[in-house]
Amino acid sequence: MFRHTYQPTVLSVVRQIFLSGLAAGLMLCLLGTKQATAQQAVERDAQALSFIAASLQVLTGSVSVSDLTLQSTTAYVAGSDQESGTATLVARGNQQSLVLLNLDAGQREQVRNGAAGYWSGPDGVPHLMALHNCWVDAPWFYPALILQALAADPTLGVVYLGPAQWNGLAVIHLQFSHLVPGQMPGITTQIQSLSTSDIYFDPKFLWPLAMDFNTHPGDDLNQNIPIEIQFGGYSAASGILVPFQIQKFLQGTLTLSFTVTQVTVNSGVPPSLFTIPQLATGGAQ
Repeated sequence: MFRHTYQPTVLSVVRQIFLSGLAAGLMLCLLGTKQATAQQAVERDAQALSFIAASLQVLTGSVSVSDLTLQSTTAYVAGSDQESGTATLVARGNQQSLVLLNLDAGQREQVRNGAAGYWSGPDGVPHLMALHNCWVDAPWFYPALILQALAADPTLGVVYLGPAQWNGLAVIHLQFSHLVPGQMPGITTQIQSLSTSDIYFDPKFLWPLAMDFNTHPGDDLNQNIPIEIQFGGYSAASGILVPFQIQKFLQGTLTLSFTVTQVTVNSGVPPSLFTIPQLATGGAQ
């Protein structure tokens, strides 16, 4: 299921940079070098910000969501492997998330924490995610947290790409990406590309219908593997609007589906829940 990678220490960051083929300049950046060109500004166009404000009014109203926990039933498909069970999805801001699946063949887990993350399968062995798979915002199962993050994350940009078509439906298309300061131009461009996500909104109800982004093999950041998250069945719970139907597609094939059974907002989820073990890089889940 989960195969994308993350890391916690400078040494592991450096190791992953070489494994994934990122330029040495990125390593220098992460180590604190000042060798960079003129500062670029994060792009946030006014039309996108106006639309986001309206969407958040629908999704969260007056509630500032610091953390969210979804309990659900789930179905998992990977080729001939078809399993069912329950899931816990936890997000804290736009940089931390936990997806825990309790399935027929055992437990599967994926944790994101800033520019690091890990996954484990039924054997319980954790594997660090590759750096290049850790730039997209973490709470893919509840994108309202990404919208809210514009107020607190100075690296997050958004552009309004206007009316579009998605799955035969008229939608509003916004594109998000991160601009990390103090880097060489080529590295800045690379991170913006790796962190890009596209969110498609219902133009009438203003809630997200889908979120698209790419993952990559652990040893090849240039090979894009498309992921799409689809949202439906929006309903009020714990003072906010939540999609009770969530589906995850990998290269157009449904791999995960969730039916939410319980929603908990602002329970005080501790940062320690997203602790990343110090391990060797283990794949591209």
